[in-house]
This record gives sequence, structure tokens and C-alpha cells, in this order.
Amino acid sequence: MLCSLLGGVLPAACVYDPDQRCGPHQRYLDPDRCECIDGYVPAAEGCQPCADNEREANGACVCVDGYARSSDAAACEEIPGELGLSCDPETPCPAGRYDLCQVTDGDAGYCTKACRDDGDCDGGYRCDRSAAEAFCRRPPLGFGKSCKSDDDCGEGEATYCDTIRTKLCLVRCSAGDADVCFIGESCCDFTIFTPICTPSAACTQNGGKVLE
Repeated sequence: MLCSLLGGVLPAACVYDPDQRCGPHQRYLDPDRCECIDGYVPAAEGCQPCADNEREANGACVCVDGYARSSDAAACEEIPGELGLSCDPETPCPAGRYDLCQVTDGDAGYCTKACRDDGDCDGGYRCDRSAAEAFCRRPPLGFGKSCKSDDDCGEGEATYCDTIRTKLCLVRCSAGDADVCFIGESCCDFTIFTPICTPSAACTQNGGKVLE
């Protein structure tokens, strides 16, 4: 009766469609839950699509292969082909933007460039000012690769597969071994799984404890 009385004023207020229980770009999960459809992630209001060169990974947008962010809030940009090439004293870097051979282990190294801050770096690299000459440091090898188990992460620096949340290869760490974390990250203990390197602010904001 109430719907009849209000029908002329609010015709949509009393309409119930059992096939449309959720909002736009969502699907229904029994019992009484909604989740974002593939390619969309939770937002302040409903679900939003991932941007260009991004893909959804367990509720978050991450860069597709061959792309990276210069900062956590930046857009995903293509990693230049010359950046990160292997180099040594016998095989110098090609002349151009990434002509600095940064030696990391004995005679092995990779092509990068000098920097003043993170804004000078590309491809997810960050400015390492701890050296005599500041340079754009390479992210941990294997970081951000899709995985289902540790076996998928290979033998790089990011050997831990986060099977609980992101389904991505991350860097494992521990108290006393926090130096393995990338610039701007801390070794974070979330209790429910092994300590991992994560952006410093995100650690405490999400209930973690920073390990020194």
C-alpha cells in the first residue's frame, strides 16, 4: 500500500530487482555481499576501473609487465629498454640517458643514471643518495611479478609470494636485516605472515610493526 501511495512521487524508491542487488561494476556474493568485477577495484564510492597500463591484482591496481611507477601515486609508465641493461667494465652502457654503469656485485652492474631526487628516475627506480654520487637505484629483481607460490618468484630479490592479499612477489625481510628493503620502504611485521618490505607509511597504517 505504501508503495502505491508513493508511486507517483518516488516511483523508483520501492522497486526491488533481485538480479541487481549490487551497485555498478559489482557482482553479488552469497550471503549478502558484493565485490568489484574483474578489472575494477574498491573506491570511496563503489568500484572504479584500473587506469591505462594497469591491471587488477586482488583488489588493487598494479602495473602490467614492462611498466612501472616512479612513485606510489604516479601513473604506470613504460620502462625504457636501455634502463637496467647488464654492464661491466668490458661492456659499457650505450651512450645516452642511461650511460652510468652501476656496479652492484663484483664486476656485474646495470645501466642507470645520476639523480638529485626520485623525480629524475624512471621505471620505478628511486634516487639513492647514500653513494658518493647519487644514482637511480633499481627496484628489487622480481618485485611485483604475479605469483601463486614462492616458486613463481624465481631467484631474484623478491622471492616471497604474497598468496593472501596481492598475489605478487615481494621482498622478505627480518629484524636486523631491514637493509634489504628498497628506498622508502621498511621491514614490516603484519603478524599473519612473514615480515615483508612495504612502504613505510603503509606499515603502521595497516596494523603492522616496523622492524629495525
